[in-house]
Amino acid sequence: MEDLKKLAGGASALFNRAVQYTGEKLGTAEHTDLDAHFEQLLQRADKTKAQTEVLLKCTETLLHPDPTARAEDYLYDKLERTGLEKKRQRLSNLTQLGGTMLEASAAYGPGSSYGNVLLKVGQTEQKLGDCEKTFVSTATTEYLQPLKAFLDTDMKNITKERRALEVKRLDLDAAKSKLKRAKSEKGKSDAESELRHAQSEFDRQAETTKLLLEGVNKSHEYHTRCLNSFVEAQANYYASCHQYMQDLQRQLGSTPTTTSSLRSHDLHYSPTSPINQSANDSKGKAKVLYDYFATDDTELSLIADEIITVWTSDSSDWMMAERAGQKGRVPMSYIEIIRI
Repeated sequence: MEDLKKLAGGASALFNRAVQYTGEKLGTAEHTDLDAHFEQLLQRADKTKAQTEVLLKCTETLLHPDPTARAEDYLYDKLERTGLEKKRQRLSNLTQLGGTMLEASAAYGPGSSYGNVLLKVGQTEQKLGDCEKTFVSTATTEYLQPLKAFLDTDMKNITKERRALEVKRLDLDAAKSKLKRAKSEKGKSDAESELRHAQSEFDRQAETTKLLLEGVNKSHEYHTRCLNSFVEAQANYYASCHQYMQDLQRQLGSTPTTTSSLRSHDLHYSPTSPINQSANDSKGKAKVLYDYFATDDTELSLIADEIITVWTSDSSDWMMAERAGQKGRVPMSYIEIIRI
C-alpha cells in the first residue's frame, strides 16, 4: 500500500510539473526567476564549459594530429579500462624516421660518408622523438587530463544539480498556482503547507547549486596553473629540440662556427689540385670527430680525436688534409676546425 501511495504521489508530481511547464510556455503560469547573481554564475559556468571543450579539442589535435590515431587511442583506452586489451605503444613520426635512417646507415656500411651522416641524423631524429614523447606525456598529464576531469566531474555535477533545481522550481511554481486556485479553507491550508515545503526544497537546492557554481572560479585558478605547466613543458621541448639540432649542425659542419664558414672566410678559399698542391697561406688545424676509412687513393683515413692540418679544396663537401706527411681529401662532416 505504501508503495502504491509513493507511486501515485510521484505520478501526481510529474503531472503537476508537466502542467506547470506547459503553462509557462503558453504564458499562462508564473515563473520564479533566479536572482541576477545566480544568473551570472550560470552564464559563467556555461561559458566555461563551452570554452573548455574547445580548448580540450584543439590541444588534443596539437598533441595527436592524426585523427585516426586519436580514434584508436580512444578505443584502446576503453578496452584497457575493461581489461580486454592493453593500449598499444605507437612510435612518433620522428622516431620512425630516425629508425629508418639508422637502417639505411647500416645498409650503406661504416665506411660510407653518406651512411655516417645518416647515422648522425637518425640518432638525432630519435632524440627529437623522445623529446616529443616526453612533451606529449607531460602536457597530457599536466593540462589535458585536468580539463577532461573538470568536464567529466565538476561540470557533470553542476548539470545534475541544475536539473534538480529546475525540478524544484517547477514544484514551487506549481504549489503557488495551486494556492491561487484553492477555494476552501482546508484547500488553502493544504496548499500553503505544500508551498512552504516546496519553497524549502527549492531554497536548499538553490544553495547547493550555487556552491558548485561558485567553485568554477577555483577551477579557473587551477586551470591557470595547469596552463603554466603546459607552457613550461612546451618551452622545455623546443629548447631541447633546438639544442639537439645545434649539436647535429656542429657535427655536420653546417653552422657559422664550423668548417663551412671557415672554408670561405678563415681559410681564404682558392681552388687547388686534389692531392699534391695546397694554398700557400690558407692552412689550419682541425680535430677529427669520427673515424673515417678512405675509399680510394685520393682520400685520407681519419682517427677520431686526432689533430690534422687542413686547407680548402675545389669541393664544398671536402677539404684537403695532411697528417704525418700523408695527404688526401677528407669529408667536412668528420672534422671540426680549431679556431686560434
